[in-house]
Amino acid sequence: MPTNVRNSGEKINLDQLILRQVPLAQYSSIHTGGVADLTAYPSDFEELRELLSFAHEHDLPITVLGGGTNSLISDDGIEGLTIITSHLKRRHVQGEMFCVRCGLLLDRAIDLAIEDGLTGLELLGGLPGTVGGAIYGNSSAHGTSISDLLYYVDYMTFDGKLHRRQVHLDEFSYRNSPFSERRDIILYEAGFRLFPSTQTSEARKKKDEVKHRRKTNGQYDNPSIGSIFVNPEGLKAGALIEQCNLKGYSIGGAQISHRHANMIINSNGRATSTDVKELIEHIRSAVQRQFKITLVEEIQYLGRW
Repeated sequence: MPTNVRNSGEKINLDQLILRQVPLAQYSSIHTGGVADLTAYPSDFEELRELLSFAHEHDLPITVLGGGTNSLISDDGIEGLTIITSHLKRRHVQGEMFCVRCGLLLDRAIDLAIEDGLTGLELLGGLPGTVGGAIYGNSSAHGTSISDLLYYVDYMTFDGKLHRRQVHLDEFSYRNSPFSERRDIILYEAGFRLFPSTQTSEARKKKDEVKHRRKTNGQYDNPSIGSIFVNPEGLKAGALIEQCNLKGYSIGGAQISHRHANMIINSNGRATSTDVKELIEHIRSAVQRQFKITLVEEIQYLGRW
């Protein structure tokens, strides 16, 4: 389990840790969303435990927000306590095990693993979001899924207890993990079994090539929350949407990407989450009418919907 780095007897000051009325658009990759009633940025598991205890004591709903890359935050904000994981970002190495806190951005974690002489995660380079978010949704690219290299996950349940789960590949599937349906946990730390290498320059080159490919494909041109819909079995959601002639279709400032039909972008910087939600429903209706297929979102809706 993670080591406690807080000085013995040091008291956590919740008045300093918890902030009120924090605008959340800055934490959304599509730059939309309202204000959180209460927000905190824990940096270790003791702060996390105190925050969960505070929420329980005051009967507050808890929302966990990582990189905001697969979540749509309501324009009316988020009630209760929003825990933002961006300060949970330490890492350490134990032999060939790369151990990293789940709030660290995945792309940065890959860079640090290479610095530590450990390779294997390079093909996931350029994927947006945090380590925790990638595990939660079993992110994949170029034939590699994050679960392929994952060994254990430490997570905290909302009762403040820390648990370790050694993971198995058969527990993961396309866009799913053993954690995907859990709404009462916070992913805290992950251990990846990687490959020691002295050829780190080659690993970095591979990672940079993959990231560059994503950039030239236009995946960073505009703010977005990535793919909206799960691919139906044997089909591509983007292809179905494109066949409905919806590329470029917009509602308010939300627009279906000209490059990727399964992506919605904030085309002019003035989109609202309501615009995005209405566009999602329009896409679903169009695909249902034409193909009798009901598309299912792979994003989460956070806040007062």
